[in-house]
Amino acid sequence: MKPMAVVGAVLVLAGCSGVEIRPIAREDAESAHSARSIAAGYIVYAPVVVVEIAQRRLCVRKDSKGNCEEEEVRCAAGTPFVLPDRSKPYLINFSSGFGKAGADVSIADGWRLSGIKDTADNQSVLGFLGKLPGLAGVRVPDSVAGGGDCPPGLYRVDADEQGVRFLRIPGS
Repeated sequence: MKPMAVVGAVLVLAGCSGVEIRPIAREDAESAHSARSIAAGYIVYAPVVVVEIAQRRLCVRKDSKGNCEEEEVRCAAGTPFVLPDRSKPYLINFSSGFGKAGADVSIADGWRLSGIKDTADNQSVLGFLGKLPGLAGVRVPDSVAGGGDCPPGLYRVDADEQGVRFLRIPGS
């Protein structure tokens, strides 16, 4: 066999290894532990950024020593945290090829894909989580507060090119 043909065959076989991440139906994720499951791999979920909204006393003016001179009660968002969006499952499936090609996958909290690093040292951290946005102390818009009223509860943070919206989570 010619040397170029051998090199070509090795590259083709090595290229077959890696990690496949694909969205799956919610029903497939829910039946993953049953005998009829078609899922082969690890199931992770897209994250939902959630904040608690409540009335809080905030310092609106400090003196020269840093002590609060004037407080005001405002509707404010707390520190953000993430929960799994069980309506958006993903299946991670590993395939092996020839040689040592592969990937190192990091899963946090048992459900959240936090990073991927392939053995060729091309690191790629998934952008849908990254670092949480700094929402602590954000003043909640009147559209959430209901014109001055502050309905406390948990809110899903929905951000896009038009801004940040807070969508109340039913039952919170």
